[in-house]
Amino acid sequence: MLRPLILIACLMAGPALAETNVLTIAQDRYEAGASVRFAGPEVADLFMAGNRVVVAAPVGGSAYLAGRRVTVEDAVVGDLFAAGYDVSVGGTVSGDASVTGFEVMLGEVGGNLRAVGSEVQIASVGGYALVTGADVVLQGAIAGDAVLVADRIDFGPGARVAGALTIYAEDPGSITVPDFVAPAARVKIETRSSYDKGAWEHRMPVRVSFWQVTSGFLLGVLISGLIAALVIAVAPKAVQDWRLLALGHPGRAIWTGFLVTSALAGSGFVLTMTIVGVFLLPVMLTITALAIFAGYALGSYVLGVGLWLAGGWQMPDGVPGKFGLACLGALVAGAAWAVPVAGWFFVLGLTMLGIGTLAAFVLPAGLLLRRAEVKA
Repeated sequence: MLRPLILIACLMAGPALAETNVLTIAQDRYEAGASVRFAGPEVADLFMAGNRVVVAAPVGGSAYLAGRRVTVEDAVVGDLFAAGYDVSVGGTVSGDASVTGFEVMLGEVGGNLRAVGSEVQIASVGGYALVTGADVVLQGAIAGDAVLVADRIDFGPGARVAGALTIYAEDPGSITVPDFVAPAARVKIETRSSYDKGAWEHRMPVRVSFWQVTSGFLLGVLISGLIAALVIAVAPKAVQDWRLLALGHPGRAIWTGFLVTSALAGSGFVLTMTIVGVFLLPVMLTITALAIFAGYALGSYVLGVGLWLAGGWQMPDGVPGKFGLACLGALVAGAAWAVPVAGWFFVLGLTMLGIGTLAAFVLPAGLLLRRAEVKA
């Protein structure tokens, strides 16, 4: 996930497409420009993007290529990911190949093949093949199963399918599979519409009953309550301070949460533009996700306490009672999701309330929402 972001950063860093940007990190190489050609030395993983992309030397790992015309002349030891108008792979791909383009020509693929294009030509595949195209030509052997979604299929003299061959065509009657490709017992030809409508839906049934939804919702409420109870048991004074500050200044807490969340999310965009800082992006995304989770949990607890106190009851002293209030808040917050538009904004505000409150105890004193305003 991180490496493609570096490739994007290389593209953004170039002032003009006429320039070629090259970045080498450890054994990985990143190239972007109008016309890029890799001719060595051998690298681990290779990332290239441009109008014309050529791989003319061996790649020790995987290759990630994007361009109008993409050509792979030498071997790729790992996996190949390629996208373009014209994609031609003459070298051997030892791993899997995932390729998309208008014109796709593939040599020897040692692993599995996934290809999408208008005109797709295949030499040989060591695993299974899933191919979608208008015109598909199979010249060599496929060691595993093959699923071909095409309007027209041509089989060369060396074409073989060792596993099951499934074909989806607009006119199944126009498709003829020679016996040397696969015996009739292993061949199935169906209409294109049956594939589009999900012919395999029965293999992955997804049926969720009302009780499954209800039990899942209640389980989420219970987990939220248990998390709150655990934090209360470990740090009761801190949770009390958070609760008092959030209930005493809810508006400012929400505003603080909005500013803090915006800063965390915006930092990710800035980091991707610095190339070097992109390595910190996963850390910032993790911190942001944890902040949202913690903010929602605290906001739900504060909501439960606020509803309880609004009813005129006293705040319970023990952990079990506070666990019940956390479950009450999580129940109401979860039910709010069912309300269109308004429910989303309500939960968003609740999460910002929690984030803003926590930020007041993490940021320097006196910044944004002040800790000094907590009163027992």
